Formats: sequence, structure tokens, C-alpha cells
Amino acid sequence: MEEKRDNKEIRVRLHHIDRGNCTEVWEVQTEKGKPRRYLGRDDGYGPKEWYTLCDAPYGYCERDCHVREDLTLIVCDKDWNEVLRDGTDRERFPESFPSLDEACNEAWSKVVKVLPHVTHKGFGQWITKQSFLPLSQTEELNWRDSYYEEEASEILSRFTWIGEEYAIFKVTQRHTKCDAQWYEYYAGKTNRQEHEWYTRFFGYEYHDRHISDVLRTLGRRCDDIIRTAVETRTDHYYGRTVSCFMDEFIGYDLSHEQVRDAKECRLRKAREDYDEANAYYYKLKENEESIRGIELMLHCIRWKSHATLTLLATQDLP
Repeated sequence: MEEKRDNKEIRVRLHHIDRGNCTEVWEVQTEKGKPRRYLGRDDGYGPKEWYTLCDAPYGYCERDCHVREDLTLIVCDKDWNEVLRDGTDRERFPESFPSLDEACNEAWSKVVKVLPHVTHKGFGQWITKQSFLPLSQTEELNWRDSYYEEEASEILSRFTWIGEEYAIFKVTQRHTKCDAQWYEYYAGKTNRQEHEWYTRFFGYEYHDRHISDVLRTLGRRCDDIIRTAVETRTDHYYGRTVSCFMDEFIGYDLSHEQVRDAKECRLRKAREDYDEANAYYYKLKENEESIRGIELMLHCIRWKSHATLTLLATQDLP
């Protein structure tokens, strides 16, 4: 039921935030049987003015006119419990309450001071370099944006906005096509619904692996390529021969040369990664870093990749 004090007070609660129009859409509490009404407030860093809305809540939510200054808005949580009061009279309400973005930024500013490696830059290039396969433009997008899953989530801090608890989250992500792992930082509700995503993304934290880890991975990759055979089967429904290598589809009705090339191109990519790791190793060596045992690993990888490329180049498949 609508509460009135000298016809100058109404209760409102947040309905949703229209990001496209930078508008918070607020539902007005009305008497049972009366038409629903909605107000809007600027969602951002401006004056945060209140105004009536047309075609709300699911239409265009166009701004109509400003809320009059003698009206007090009792801002409530989702259960219509009063949280604070606001209005357009800046003598009574000198400053409106923060937007959700402002509240998230304030909470993040207190956390990020001890997170010097968080960044928006370079992640796409870094995660793409973790692939052992040559990637087309579409494959590169999928590799970067699709092949990962959330492994863990940790709350770093908590804060409240309009009576609801939010938090800053450190989310551990793991790539599903390689062994890469990184962290992503978000703000969001602590009690999110099943398919509700985080509210705000702040950045990535990723680290280049130690050179010895890279070399061990390259060694395992070379072994896998050498030992794994191209699988060929007949698709009886379409009457075509299907070829797969290391659980990846590589083509229909391939010739012996194309089957051989499937292994060769992957080993060549591992070889390129090895050359990059090798160059980094010698850079460390010039700087007199501790690299005990790495020379032997490099020698083994060099021998395996050269021997297999030579074998593939001369092999006469039946």
C-alpha cells in the first residue's frame, strides 16, 4: 500500500538497471488494483536526477518529466523495507546515494591496492600463445572466449547496496584445451541466482610460466604428437571417411599426404614454440640466471622434434 505523508512521500524499489540508457528503473509502491508506476534515476556519475518514465518497465523507458522537489522518495529493498531517503531537493538531500557502478568501484579501489598484476591488457595475446595448434581467426576467437570453465571463486571483500549484499570476487578460470590458468576479478551479488552473472568485471591476472615449466610442457607435447596416430573411420550415414587427430576433427576423405601433414603441422607448431622458449633461455643465460637442468631438456626436445620432422618428411604411408 502506498504510504503518504501530506502527499509528499512515496516508496520505491529497484526494478532493474537499463545499461543501454544509463538508467535505473524504480517501481513505485501503489495501492492494490491501481496501475503500476515507475521512476528513473541516472545510472552513472552525473547529478542522479529522478524523473518519471514512459513505456516502463520493459519498453523504451523514455524520460518524461522531473520528479517535483517537494516529494520524498523512500528507497526500499526488494521486500519494501526502507533503506534510505532521497529526492530532487538538494537543500534537503544535498547528494544522492551512489549508483551500483560507483559502489562497485569504491569497493574495488580498496582491494586493488594489493593486486599489482591485475590488468585489462594483453590477455587475448597471452591465452592465444598457449595453443599448440595453428589457429584460424574463428578458432582464435573460440580459443580465447569459449574454451574455459570456472574452477573456483573467492570473496575478497563485501559491501552493501540498497540493502543487498555484494562482494568483490577472485575467480579462477582454467582453459579446457590446454593447461593454462588465470584469475578474473568481478563485483557481484553474494546470493546470485543460478544463471545470474557477475555485475562488473575489473580485470585479469595472468602470469607467464617459468621457462622450465614451458619446456616440460613442450616435451610432453612432442611425445604426444609422436606417439598418437591419426584415427580414421567411415561415416556410414554420409559414406565419407572421417579423420581425427588427438581428439580433433581434421577433415573428410583425406589423402595419405594430408593425414601425414596433420601430424607434421602440429609438430612444427611445437617446434616454433620451442624456438621461442630456446631464445628466452639464452636471454636468461646472458643475464646469468639460474637455469640448472634446462640445457638437457632443450637438447631432448630439439632431438625429438628434428627426428620426427625428418621421419614424417620421408615416410611413405601405405
